[in-house]
Amino acid sequence: MDSAAVLVKTDKGAAELAQRSDAVPQKLRAILIMVDGKTQWGELQNRYAALPDFNEHLQWLVENGYIEPAGKTIATGAQAVAHQADTFARGRAGLIDLAQQLLGEHGKNVVQRLQDTEDTQEALTQTLERCHKLIRLSIDEGKAELFLTMGKKLLA
Repeated sequence: MDSAAVLVKTDKGAAELAQRSDAVPQKLRAILIMVDGKTQWGELQNRYAALPDFNEHLQWLVENGYIEPAGKTIATGAQAVAHQADTFARGRAGLIDLAQQLLGEHGKNVVQRLQDTEDTQEALTQTLERCHKLIRLSIDEGKAELFLTMGKKLLA
């Protein structure tokens, strides 16, 4: 795959996120959420290189039809509006999946805080900061920094 290719979710990928059919393994859901239709393949690889097997997981999503290079499908106006409306929900879901993947069983309190957060971008950003502090104090400083860095990128 060309590292300059911008990756987008296919209809199959968007449906998987909306319906949670479990066709995509949990550790790959977070990666599927990270594909935003604006970021190039190479940039995703650089951004998330700290995640184990990230490149292989990204390739699996391409090979199984959940994501593809931009331009292979033509988005309609309705799809673009739906994509924008879905941004907040994907941000929350992305943070939850990130916490589960990064923290495992230790992430239950973090996940609960994210689920209980008010449905605004500001509230979600504040919760991200609070979760960072919780992880740093009670779990692991390195994981806390990784969670904050990746979380900010998910919400950007």
